[in-house]
Amino acid sequence: MLRPKFKRTLRFVRHVLSWRARRELRRRPGHFSIKARRGIRGLIALPFAQLRHLKHLKHLTKPHPAAAMILATSAAIGWIMMDAEPVGADASRVVQAAEQNRPAPPPMAEESSMHLQGRVAMLLQIAMLQDANNRLDDVKSYTATFEKQERIDGELSEEQTMQIKLQHEPLNVYLKWEKGDDVDQELLFPAAKDDPRLLVQLPKFGGRLPALKLEPSSSLAMSKARYPITMAGVKEMTSMTLEIRQRDIKLGERVQVEMRDDKTFSGRPVYAYTVKYANSKDSEQYRKCILYIDKQLMIPVYSRNYTWPNLVADADPNNLDATTLIESYAYRSIKLEANLDKTAFDRSNEEYKFR
Repeated sequence: MLRPKFKRTLRFVRHVLSWRARRELRRRPGHFSIKARRGIRGLIALPFAQLRHLKHLKHLTKPHPAAAMILATSAAIGWIMMDAEPVGADASRVVQAAEQNRPAPPPMAEESSMHLQGRVAMLLQIAMLQDANNRLDDVKSYTATFEKQERIDGELSEEQTMQIKLQHEPLNVYLKWEKGDDVDQELLFPAAKDDPRLLVQLPKFGGRLPALKLEPSSSLAMSKARYPITMAGVKEMTSMTLEIRQRDIKLGERVQVEMRDDKTFSGRPVYAYTVKYANSKDSEQYRKCILYIDKQLMIPVYSRNYTWPNLVADADPNNLDATTLIESYAYRSIKLEANLDKTAFDRSNEEYKFR
């Protein structure tokens, strides 16, 4: 057994040592967080101390719920407030740790596609067609790959592909067929400055026959075309479509219009319009029309129109679009600033085979 005097001396030494330890802690960086932790540990220990006192009470048979709630709350607070880095530590490390633990920003939502219907879509199409007309007024000449397929006298022709050179004022057109029944056929309009007829060089017999001179609206010239050569080109297609849409807007809900901007044509983004008519009284010729407007050039580049089943002998009710096509026109690889010279529309051009 230790003597009481020795016990008092031991307690004094222990007190001095603990005081020195506390003083050293206060001098060191981070003493506040250490004191805070001690305070938290004290809060955590408080419920247990209360439970120790409460267990001696005879009328209690189980731990008090309040003590359990204090215990859980103290533990949660201690976990949240505990510092990973003491106060006064290297600031760069703290910033770096904060950057690493920073939650990632929410992903940006992808731009949704535009989908318009009804009168709004109709008005937007009319506005785009009017703007395209104005743009084409400023274009002197252009070149493109022209594709067409037409129903003539009830028969749907094969798809034709040709190279087109076109000048607006004065109107000059050169066509050369690259795909279809008339491969290597060439057409020039007008035949000359003083000759308003069109010039056609047939590929038959090796092109040895002299070129034909035809009136643009003659039956022979129109035997394989729905429209005369004077209506060739993007501008005429734009003007015709605009005229029809300005008439359609008066029909109100009897015509359905849809616009989407998530389509592509020939690898380029386009505004895709679909127009459907309720009955043939509102549109005698067309049942459904599809139009693509190039987003960059802002001009029509594709037009595909369907007629009514009763106007086609072999129309299939289960596959109307495939059996009621009346006309399809497409312009690819358009160069609006071609700057064509006079030789592009001269029959004596060495690249042409006119005789």
